[in-house]
This record gives sequence, C-alpha cells and structure tokens, in this order.
Amino acid sequence: MKGSSTLAWSTGFVPAGSAPTPSAAVPRTLDRISDHALVATGALCLKLFLLAQFLSLTRLFFSTRVGDGVTPLASAAGLLSVALLFPAVLAYGLRSGSPFGTLVAPARFWVATVLVLSCVLFLYGWLLKGYVVSAVVHDFVPYLVLLASVVLGSIPRVWQDIDRFLLVLFAIALVINAAGMGEMTSVVSESFAEDRAGIGIVAYRTQGALAFWPLLFLTARLRRPRTMLLVFAGVFFVLAQQILFQKRAPTLRIFLFTLVFLLVLPRLYRKDRTPAVPERRVLLLFAFTLALALVVAVVAAPWLFEGQLAGLFGRLRGQAYSGGPAAMLTWENERFFEVGMFFRTLEPQELVLGRGFGGYFVPDAPGWGVWLPDVQEFGRRQLHVGGLMPFFKGGLALAGVCFLGLLLALGRGARSLSRPFSAAAFFVLVLHALFLLQEGFFIMSVAYELVLVGLCMGHLLGARSDPGRRFLPHRGRP
Repeated sequence: MKGSSTLAWSTGFVPAGSAPTPSAAVPRTLDRISDHALVATGALCLKLFLLAQFLSLTRLFFSTRVGDGVTPLASAAGLLSVALLFPAVLAYGLRSGSPFGTLVAPARFWVATVLVLSCVLFLYGWLLKGYVVSAVVHDFVPYLVLLASVVLGSIPRVWQDIDRFLLVLFAIALVINAAGMGEMTSVVSESFAEDRAGIGIVAYRTQGALAFWPLLFLTARLRRPRTMLLVFAGVFFVLAQQILFQKRAPTLRIFLFTLVFLLVLPRLYRKDRTPAVPERRVLLLFAFTLALALVVAVVAAPWLFEGQLAGLFGRLRGQAYSGGPAAMLTWENERFFEVGMFFRTLEPQELVLGRGFGGYFVPDAPGWGVWLPDVQEFGRRQLHVGGLMPFFKGGLALAGVCFLGLLLALGRGARSLSRPFSAAAFFVLVLHALFLLQEGFFIMSVAYELVLVGLCMGHLLGARSDPGRRFLPHRGRP
C-alpha cells in the first residue's frame, strides 16, 4: 500500500481499488490545478526570456529592415528580460520542492556562493570604485543568467517545456542568418575572393542566435528523422558561416563536435537502450545533408567558398605571424597580446577581487581601446580570452569559485556518460570550457551561449533518482 500511495502522489493517478473519498478528491484536484499553474507560469516566463534574448541577438537584422529604432528597444528588452528568470526559477523551484531545483548539495552551495560574491562585486564596483551603474549591471547580469540557468537545467520538466521552443527559435534563426549572408557577395569581390570582409556584415552579428546548435546536434539521435535533417542542416550552415567569416576557433570546435557525434556517442549509446533511429539511418541522413550542403555551396558561389577557405587555411597556418602556427599561442596572437596589456595594468590588491563589476583597463598600445564616455578614457571592459573574464572582474575569488563549479559539473558528467542526454551535456560543457582560451560566454552579447552552458551544468549537477531517465521524453515529437 505504501508503494501505491507513492505512485498516486507522483503521477496524480490512483491504483484500482483505492478510489479516494469525495473529501480527498477536491484537495487533490486543487493541488493538480495549482501544480499546472506553477508549471505554466515558469514555462511562460522562461520562454519570454528566451524570446527577448533572441530579439536582442538579432536586433541588427531587424533594424536594417524596420528601422534603427528597433536596436535600442531590443537591447533594453534583452537586459530587462533577465528579471523574468526570477519567477521562472521560483515557479519551477516550488514545483520541484526547492528554490535550487534538484541540484545536489555541493552545487547548491556553489550557486549561493557565486550569487553572494557577485553581489559583493556589484557593490564593490558601484560604491567603492565609483563605476557608472549601467556598466556594473552589464557585468552583473551574466552571472545571474548563468546561475538561474544552472538551477533550471537541473529540473527535468524545464527541458520538456523548452525542447520544441528551442527548435523553433533555431529554425527562425537559420532563416534570419541565411538572409543576412546574402551580403557576402556585395562585400567580397571575385577578384579578391580571400578578402576577410565578411565579418562586417549583419549576419556576423546575428550568429549568436544559433548558439544552441551543439546541444541540438549531440541529441539529434533522440529525435525524429525530419528534425535530424533540420539540425544537420543547421550545423552545416553554422560551419559555412565560420568558413566565410574565416573563424579559426569556431571552425575547429565544429570539427570536434562532429567527431564526438560520429565516433564517440555511438560507442556510449551501446551501453544504453537502442536509439529511436538506427545508426545506419542516422549516418545516411548526415551524409545526405552534407552532400546537399556541398552542392548548395558550389552552385551558389564556388569562387567565394574557395577563396574564403584559402583565407581560413592561411589564418590556420599562422601566415600573419612571424612564428607560424605555433605563434597563435604566443603574445603574437592578438587575443593574448590584449591579455598582456591587461596584466601590465594589474595592481597587487586586484588579485583577490579584480577590478569589480564595471571595471576596465586602459591598453598601453594605440588602437586597442574604445572610448568609454563615463570615465573619459580609451579602455576595454572585456577580454577576448573568455577564461580570464571572471579574474578580470572578480580576481582569484570569482575565478576560483566559477571554475570549481565547472569542474564539479564535469566530474559528475564523466560518471554519467552512459545516459545519452547527459553525455551530450558533458561534451557541450567540455568543448566550451576548452575554447575559453579563445572566446568566452561571460557576457550578454552571447546570451544564448551563456544559457546553454548554464543549462548543461545544471543537468549534470542535478540529483537524478532514475539513472535511465531521458530528459527529452517526447521522442515522438520533434
């Protein structure tokens, strides 16, 4: 009987032979209505947040077609929509029994510690350092988004609620970015096909809306074939973008994700139940999409892809550096040169709490800073080497705590590789952590990447009672 009562509580259904009395049925019905209302509220707030971030990430596309007035509105919506995460976390948290979702105890302590430290850095930058409050808020908000995403990612129902919504946003982002890529042939001429002018077009600034592609890619085997085709097409489109923009690290990252998808995940899947789609069919769909992508590239503008590939290979060979490819990991690399300028401005006392939120540094080389009107200087508030951003703003305190949580998630993920979705979240986190040497996600200009990392961390840090549970349970849906 104890098992029956447990089943009734968890599912809302009562076993045969144990019909509730009328007096008990009314509270149970009210509980179910309250439960559904909480879920609906959380899902609505989370989806509105994702939609607002989508508009912010694609605002330049709409501003060129609707008018410049879209840009400030979309930017404000992207920042203000962060407030929607609080009711989302509260609603889902109440349903799961804790404001920390299903996070394990060490992860809960980590979330609380980062939150407290972020508030300290907010006050430190605003009140003690005297930075303008808007700059302080812009540094504070990414950590709120990351922590909220970690909590939400630990709750299985969140993944169910946003799965299809993420696919819809991804499909729309593909259309917007494809339309924006049409500018390539107007900025790159056939006579100088290797020109790296693509980074000046609008699509270069809207590609952040496609940031969920790695997770969609690594979970493609859990989906219907038609959805697989959409995801595969999206991956090859993102690859084409990186080639046309001559981006070294993102191109390498796509290559590594492809190796994981084709070579690593099939071996791990054998330890679990049989996938919904046979592996042979998955590979055929992948090969078909690849062939179609190659045909489109050849038909559309073969000279453009050939020229941009040559330019990309030249950058990968380090032709701009005196030391060749190896120099990309030295101070010759523009990103590391920027880091060197930052460290030359570092004061000993800043090792502990950094510059504080809103902090900046003044480069000692001409042409590196941007005008900061609030301090009337040419400076920088960001580093291209994303792994150093927590240290820049919060010193060893913030950097140590942030990366401790990342290591905790990776450690738990390494023990969960037999579960397909956990394996996908693990490799998304591994490769994003690896590429923190070249890029980062601690800024709202890459909000979807920040949310992606947080959700994957939360999933790996969640307490899962059923080791075989799939977090994409609607396998008959897209």
